[in-house]
This record gives sequence, structure tokens and C-alpha cells, in this order.
Amino acid sequence: MAEKAPPKKAQPAPAGPKRAAPAQVGRMDEIQKRAQTMASRKAVDPGTFFREAWIELKKTTWPNRNTLTKSTTVVLALVVAVAVWVGGLDAILSHILRPLFAPR
Repeated sequence: MAEKAPPKKAQPAPAGPKRAAPAQVGRMDEIQKRAQTMASRKAVDPGTFFREAWIELKKTTWPNRNTLTKSTTVVLALVVAVAVWVGGLDAILSHILRPLFAPR
């Protein structure tokens, strides 16, 4: 009969700095490459910049009038609601705290 090998004991983790996970290492390499690419670019003259900006603006999809009106209404309603909320809290807290700070 073959004898069973004794179970192996778990090795303690080595002391020292932890290494980054393989996925993080790949991400760091990508970030470093992108940074090097951006650092090696030549300055772009203003004419080229504005031509490229105009090309990108032509790719933009702009909202129609109905969507723009609805979005603006929602934003304005939320601004008014937050203003009322903050104003109400200010009035309540002022009423509560005024006696504490009143001159004697």
C-alpha cells in the first residue's frame, strides 16, 4: 500500500511591499503610455485648433426645442425647490438659534 503524503502547511505571506494586481499593472502601463504620448505632442497652432473644434462641434447632436424646453423647466424647478428648502432651513435655524446669540 502507498503511504499518504502529509498535508503541506500554508506558507506565510512574504513581508514587504505588495505588488499590484496584473490588471492594475496593465492599466498603469496604459496610463504611462498615454502620458508619454501627450507629452511628446507638438503645440497646435490656433487655426488648427479651431478647425478641429469646429469639426467636433459638427458631430454633436443638439436637442430639439421640445427637449430643451423640458430640460430647462426641470432645472429651473429644481433650483427653485432647493432655494425654498435652504431658505426654510435658514429661517427655522435662525429662529431656534437667535436666543442663544442675542446680546444680554
